[in-house]
Amino acid sequence: MSIWSLGAVVYVVARTIIAGALLVLAIRRRASGVLAAQAISDAAVAVLVLSYAFYPLRAAVGWVSVPLFIYFLAWEGLAAARRLSAIGEIPDEQLSDAELLGGMSRWVWDLGGLAPAFIMGVLVAGAIILPGEWTLPGAPSALSCSPVELLSGDTLVLRMKTPHGAELGVFTPRRGYLSLRPPLAARTAPEVDLLEHQRRLDLPSDAATGWRRLATADEPVFVDAGAYTFSMTAYKDPSRAFTCVVRYRP
Repeated sequence: MSIWSLGAVVYVVARTIIAGALLVLAIRRRASGVLAAQAISDAAVAVLVLSYAFYPLRAAVGWVSVPLFIYFLAWEGLAAARRLSAIGEIPDEQLSDAELLGGMSRWVWDLGGLAPAFIMGVLVAGAIILPGEWTLPGAPSALSCSPVELLSGDTLVLRMKTPHGAELGVFTPRRGYLSLRPPLAARTAPEVDLLEHQRRLDLPSDAATGWRRLATADEPVFVDAGAYTFSMTAYKDPSRAFTCVVRYRP
């Protein structure tokens, strides 16, 4: 378990314990409507924080994370606004030390308890709305190669997370870098055929070809035995690249 996953679990457990204490208090005060709304907000926070740390949950939740974050933001913002409006009001009776401490604990809860949930919620919902803009913990690589041990006559399958960059190539063991798709060709292709929207590319080891800058003809990709490092640029960011390595044996 990564440090992000462990931190998310600890946060959710701590928040659940505190929310449980507030739940008991709300039941005693018979605040059923507020109680239900707060329970939904707490559940939304748990889903968002765990989705941030665990990719399988994040993939399963998908677009549901967006309305969850909006509800959490609206409810907690409304609750904070109500407490802000109460500042400066003179109570009818003198507050006890316990009540003063309880009021202070709510502000500590707002700063320490809600800030991490807000940040993680922004990242999770933002990753859904703007895919490819940033990478969250546990996310699989945008480029994968199968099989990783390739023999002559086999077909290499490249799986790519869309959308991705327009440059895909391979660093060969002895012949340098070869591009697998000329960038200029993509400019005149239909939108659905652009490399950025392709999820899979099959490369037969005995027929796959690539091209080299300033070269007049394509050349075979798989010639020499050794490690072939495939590289794909990130979406809207050519400075970032995803790679996967295949070992080829003729």
